[in-house]
Amino acid sequence: MQYGNSSNSSTPLSPETLVASSVLGLCFALGVPGNIAVLVLLSGWLKGGSFTPRLMLSLAISDLMTLLPLPLWIYALLHDWVFGLGLCKFFSYVVYWSLYSSVLCVTLLSVQRYIQVLHPQKWAKIRARGQNGLVSGIWILSGVFACYSLVQRHVKLEKDGRLYCRAHYQNNTERVATLLLETILMFVVPFPLLVYFYVRLHCSVSQSAFFNSHRMTRLVTRTVATFFFFWVSLHINNIMLIVALLLKNDHLLRFAEAGDDIAGALTFINSCVNPFIYAFSARAIRQRATGTESV
Repeated sequence: MQYGNSSNSSTPLSPETLVASSVLGLCFALGVPGNIAVLVLLSGWLKGGSFTPRLMLSLAISDLMTLLPLPLWIYALLHDWVFGLGLCKFFSYVVYWSLYSSVLCVTLLSVQRYIQVLHPQKWAKIRARGQNGLVSGIWILSGVFACYSLVQRHVKLEKDGRLYCRAHYQNNTERVATLLLETILMFVVPFPLLVYFYVRLHCSVSQSAFFNSHRMTRLVTRTVATFFFFWVSLHINNIMLIVALLLKNDHLLRFAEAGDDIAGALTFINSCVNPFIYAFSARAIRQRATGTESV
């Protein structure tokens, strides 16, 4: 993911840059107030101690962390990166940290919903301390996963006379290894888990005439499906980059690099869509948080 590429004002902006900056601007305008509203709403409903709304609160925090630095990235897309090396590394780390935490939150949502609905006795054994450990583990693990961005991000004056805040690789081997790491941690591992647990959950729930928590299950399903929809293009683009680098195919590499900003911008759309999903399902969240639904 190459957040923070820039274009000199004297150079015509490419269509990809204009599309990406427009999408990011819309995400900031809609997503920041939306996620703040979700934080306020969920914070007031967490007295019942329910774990699903707490995971959604954690997801809203990670979404907000992703969206707040967007004005800097938009400026960097349209102009040079003028904010220095320290902020380049810091905001790059924040973005990667929040993106990894979003992946882990959504993955845990699917696993937790499956266990809580179909194996409630097992879930009941995880007390409040264990639930706190799961949430804390998400943030610690995602922070560790994002550490490589602190090493790789640099501000460089390139041959075209533009300043870039972006990943700097020693060679193609390092670049392929980084792309493989991101693809494995953000796609290869979590999405098969999502599919497996939701197929199992859907089949079991469909066969149960006494299941009484359809609203919350639909909400979690919408959240996961939306996450998949807006992230899959980024991983397809990363796979194309890996193939192009391994095959040394310059045409495919240029094509994949041209779509990198757009694919990355789509991941930000997911962060601003979630509050609207929650708004349509506010009753289910309130019932789950206050304990009026059994599962």
